[in-house]
Amino acid sequence: MVSKKKFLGIVLGTSCLAVILITVVVVVLVFEEGPDTVKVRTVTGGTLIGKVTTLKDGKTKMNEFHNIRYAQAPVGTLRFRPPVRYEVAGADTEISATNSTPIMCLQSDTGLGTEDCLVLSVRSSNLDESALKPVLMWIHGGGLIAGYGAAPGYSFDSEVTHELDAVTVNINYRLGFLGFSSVKELWNYDAGGAFVDANANNGIRDMIAALDWIQDNIAKFGGDPDRVTIIGESGGGTAVLALICSPLANNKFHAAISQSPAPEMRFSYTEGDTFQRESENSVGFGCNQDTLAERKQCLYDKPAKDLIFDFKNPANVPGTAYFLFPMSYGMKGEYAGQIIVDGTVVTKAPRELGAAGFQPASPLPIIISNCAEEAWQQSWISKPPVRSKGDLAELLTTHLKKINKDFTEEEVSNLTNLYTQNSPIINPYQDPGKVWSYLVSDIRSTCPTNDVVKDMSGTENTNRKFYRLYVSHKPSIEEIPAFHAYDALALFGYSSSNLNSTSAGLNEKDFAFHDHYVAMVKKFAIDQTLEEGWESFPGKSMTYENSVSISSLSSNEPQQYACKVLEGLDLVKYGWQN
Repeated sequence: MVSKKKFLGIVLGTSCLAVILITVVVVVLVFEEGPDTVKVRTVTGGTLIGKVTTLKDGKTKMNEFHNIRYAQAPVGTLRFRPPVRYEVAGADTEISATNSTPIMCLQSDTGLGTEDCLVLSVRSSNLDESALKPVLMWIHGGGLIAGYGAAPGYSFDSEVTHELDAVTVNINYRLGFLGFSSVKELWNYDAGGAFVDANANNGIRDMIAALDWIQDNIAKFGGDPDRVTIIGESGGGTAVLALICSPLANNKFHAAISQSPAPEMRFSYTEGDTFQRESENSVGFGCNQDTLAERKQCLYDKPAKDLIFDFKNPANVPGTAYFLFPMSYGMKGEYAGQIIVDGTVVTKAPRELGAAGFQPASPLPIIISNCAEEAWQQSWISKPPVRSKGDLAELLTTHLKKINKDFTEEEVSNLTNLYTQNSPIINPYQDPGKVWSYLVSDIRSTCPTNDVVKDMSGTENTNRKFYRLYVSHKPSIEEIPAFHAYDALALFGYSSSNLNSTSAGLNEKDFAFHDHYVAMVKKFAIDQTLEEGWESFPGKSMTYENSVSISSLSSNEPQQYACKVLEGLDLVKYGWQN
């Protein structure tokens, strides 16, 4: 049995992970050499040498290609620029892709990693083009400031790739200020000094470069370029929404799964400039010269590790309050401020997708999901569980004052009792700590996600179809709920750290959920269809719950009763805001 404290460390470390990007390679010949290696001759990337691994069953073989460079290193004059295609002179130049030691993009929370990080990994059981399999591209989370694509237990490995009967790709992308800068010093201007574009969202451009590579080359790895599904969690889920809203990514993927995204994107590039400038100064980037050109050169000259956030002072770090009650760190804590609506890469926020001016050429099904207790990790760590309704009421009153609203005693009482009546999900829980966990999760994630998906579904388009998934299924480990990243860890087989065997407290119920989730993703990736009866939102929503069947369809929105109460108190506007 994993202790609660130890398990929290596992979860928090995992949910702060980031993505690994895919390398651009055009394959023309495939030939094997030796029992443990395989060679793929490419047009632009030389000849890749991968490795052949044997799965746990002792007989199934999987071809793995690691740390494939898909773009030139974004260093020097390429820092803060869109990714540049990587090419190797000579198709016979051999490049090893057998080293699975993870490469990280520079982590904005720790300073670990490197700028030269634009790599991807590919796994495929068959490199033959005669029977193409669906492709799944994983975009890791970490708030777009941390994480990496090859994180154990939080990315596709060969075992899960085999279960999915797909070709899988894990990608890295630039993080933090290096990947999502929007300050005007880095905007593009023409020769006359007129504004051209904001030169923003280069981390999203990295993902698009990976999709370009897939479109060009994945068939030679046995993958079908016409059946590409993107899937991401947390910051990766937010990136999935950004890709849906990007004309540059249009028609480069054919299905999408966004797990626990920040549903709101509210900054224009000019607002992003103001917000990031304040954050930049607070963390000491120190480029304060008189002219725009001098400040730009300063940002290019700075050592990369000087361009990260100062987590010693969390109140200065954007988005710090994500898992806390609104306004815990003031307005700065409410926004991550990474992805911005820049007019080129991301042209409209998700709520405004109908006005984006572009359509996918073929049907594009999209699943958007969240877990029931997204805020559980931080709410438990930052505050001891409240022991009584009186404690809960006092805690609520303290926090509500921070949002400048004069709540009445009756309104506080209604919130205190919100989940002990009329709630089909957690009734008849009386634990005030459980009420707090659901309350923060619904304000931050469930209710605003409902609203955003409804807005996206209501757009006038013929091909985008949005499906709502709510995960209330919880692991068997005592006291552990459906926390942020739980669904992703379940998909990847509970192989993260101590979650890799029944000795961790997991049992057949947990592995049944893993099997169910894999089956859903597999079916979705193969032919873009879902479980019977699951309609586009708001027609029907799906809940994965603690029942024998796991699946439960409803014409109600997730947490519909609670969301109506919270909306009436003007609290839903505090949903996670990128």
